This record gives sequence, C-alpha cells and structure tokens, in this order.
Amino acid sequence: MRELLDYLATWPEDGRYQSHTIQKINGGANNILYKVCGTEGNLAVKFTLRDGRRRAWREFQALQAVQSHGLTTAPEPILLDETSYPQPVVVQSWLAGEVTAVPPQTDADWQKLVQHYVTLSQMTPENMGVALETAVVNFNGIQNGLLQIQQQRARIPPENQPAQLKELVTWVENLPQTLPLAQLALCRVDANSLNFIRRPGAWASVDWENSGWGDPAFEIADLATHPQYLDVPAERWDWVANLYAELCGEETAVLRIYTYTTLMLIWWVARLARALYEIPHGLDERLVPRDPDWHQQARQKLTHYTKSAFTAISK
Repeated sequence: MRELLDYLATWPEDGRYQSHTIQKINGGANNILYKVCGTEGNLAVKFTLRDGRRRAWREFQALQAVQSHGLTTAPEPILLDETSYPQPVVVQSWLAGEVTAVPPQTDADWQKLVQHYVTLSQMTPENMGVALETAVVNFNGIQNGLLQIQQQRARIPPENQPAQLKELVTWVENLPQTLPLAQLALCRVDANSLNFIRRPGAWASVDWENSGWGDPAFEIADLATHPQYLDVPAERWDWVANLYAELCGEETAVLRIYTYTTLMLIWWVARLARALYEIPHGLDERLVPRDPDWHQQARQKLTHYTKSAFTAISK
C-alpha cells in the first residue's frame, strides 16, 4: 500500500502500477481521486486539499461511523494518512453502482434518496463511539443559520457586497428565533447527485469530507438548494419534505426544512458573492483548475439564487 500511495502522490495519469490498473477520476474541485483496480479488490484513493477543515480525517471518521452501525451505504474505510504527503490521503473501498448527475426521476428513486438521509439521521452522538466534529455547513436553528451566512459575508469587503445580500441578511436578522432545535445526527453535507451510488436495494454515497454533527433535516434543505437540483419542481420538494418527516417521525421536520431552505438560498447568495470576490484575488484555493467559464456561471447562479431568495422571503 505504501509504495502505491508513493506513486499516486505524484498524481500520474491513467495507466498501470505493478499489478494495479490506475484511473484518475475527474469531477472534484478539492481532491485528486484515483480508482485502483487489483486482484485484491478495487480501491478509491483520495488526496484532499490541506486546510483547517481536515477533509481526509472527516471522511475517514464518517466512514468508520457508518461501518460501526453495520451499514453498507458508504465505502469501507481502509487507511488515513495526514502527514506523509503534501496532501492528506484517505483510502477506502470502491463502491460499484450507477452514478449520474441527473436527479432522481421516479418516486421510487426519490424515496431511496430520502431513505438514505433518514438512515443517517439515526446515528447520533449518544449511540456512536467515533469522534466527529460539527458539520462544515449545517444550520441548527435560525441564529446558527444567520451566523453561517454572516461568516460567508464577512469574507467580502463591504464595498464589494451586493446590496441585495445586505437586504436579505437584514430579513434573517429580524426573524423570530422560534425554530425548535434538533437532536444532532450524522450529516453528509454534500448533496451533489454525483455523490450517490444508485443500485438495487439501499443507495450508498461517497465524498464525506464535509461531514459531521448537525440537524439532519438540514440535509433536505441542502438537497433542495444544491445547484444540481435547480430544475426540480417545487412540488417535488414538498413531497420530499413530507416523506422525510413521515419516515423520521419528527413533527417539526417539515417546518425546519422549509426554514432552512430559505436560509440556504440566502447562504448561496453570500457564498457566490464571496467566490466572485475571492477567486480573482487568488483567495479560493483548490487542487483542480477552474472551468474557463467559471465567472459567467457564478454570475448566473448568483442571479438565480438572489431571485429565489427574494421569492422565498416574500411568501
């Protein structure tokens, strides 16, 4: 394993190393991922961006947590090394199944996706002995949501902040702090449809580098506001929220999902405004080069989320 990691740490292109077939998997912005196929099985080897988030550690811990509950809905954790290479690395089993950017198209597939989140919501600090930190992005109450929106906004100089963002933040500041807090549970924190492994039976998921403790209902709001799902009709999200609440048996889940969805639309306005400021100033590090059209794409998304946020707060 060590010789294999030494070789992969040079970031080779597709090919072979000894008896292994090496395939570089594109798509992630903050990691370099390889599929390694050998006689002993297939592995995923992931080198992550080194930052205060401890991405590789978070992923390894989350995979251990899922495994400790006897679940097969995430890869098997095999190795974590945060010190031997310029980028931390986590090794895990490779999960077979269908991966697509297209959101679920049938009630049955939507139910499998929702059930995946419901299963994770059963893993709490009280029934799990694996160390986890707070999820990277997760709201538990309105005040916590406001704090995380403000954290994004604080990264932008006042003169570069869109006026509409200031108006949206003021709206959140004036919200009554009446949302009930939730029992903390394991949250994935990355709703990208490419992270879900579609297969017979229970779906699985990969890419846990932002995971941690949080309000599990927030995961549905994160799903509903993720860029990959912008074309999903509103009535589907009503269906998803009610199904999630029914399967979890939580009376306040729907209220929390709807509230967090509005807050996440505003969070996205702040996050995109931050990106439009930071990237030209070299302040947004990543391991993979950006799309040449990133600026236009970010502008289009900012327009979309701003419009959606004002629609939501006017209801």
